[in-house]
Amino acid sequence: MIQMSRRREEASRWVSQICPDMDAKLAKRIDKGRSWRVYKSKTGLYEVKSVPAVLVNLEQGTCSCGGWQYNGFLCAHAATVLVKSCGAEGSLVGYIDPFYHVEAYRLTYQDNIHPVLAMDIPDFTEGSTRVIKAPNNRRQAGRPCVKHIRSRGEEQSFARPMKCARCHKLSHHNRRTCKEATDD
Repeated sequence: MIQMSRRREEASRWVSQICPDMDAKLAKRIDKGRSWRVYKSKTGLYEVKSVPAVLVNLEQGTCSCGGWQYNGFLCAHAATVLVKSCGAEGSLVGYIDPFYHVEAYRLTYQDNIHPVLAMDIPDFTEGSTRVIKAPNNRRQAGRPCVKHIRSRGEEQSFARPMKCARCHKLSHHNRRTCKEATDD
């Protein structure tokens, strides 16, 4: 509750269109691409001469490095293309996923968490005669059970069929529990 209130107040003071942390990352990415050369192939398709050279498609929102598609946030190559071809850093915001916008952050923290009063909860600390005993930590006898639920792909342990010494059949019984008639 306190954290949500603090974050709501913090976001109300932000003036940028994207969150400050992402704004700083964007500035670093723009700075990283200052020495790269950008060549326009056709409308919306650019080649960035970096190591290695990459292709940026502004219309599809893709970069051959995969960073833009993976995060939804401009990679250094796409940011460099937008700064060098369009010239304005303000136009970058339109190419960034709305998840990183300040408006989305504000919508996340706009609702309140209402406090729950503790008046309805009984107080067991005073006058309580109940004694809570320590748990039994002693290991139980017998083979421990399997503690996990086996998934579909996991191997199942099949029991090997037994061969009865009396009737010589492969079944799930032995000589002692055999109910077959003998040849005698």
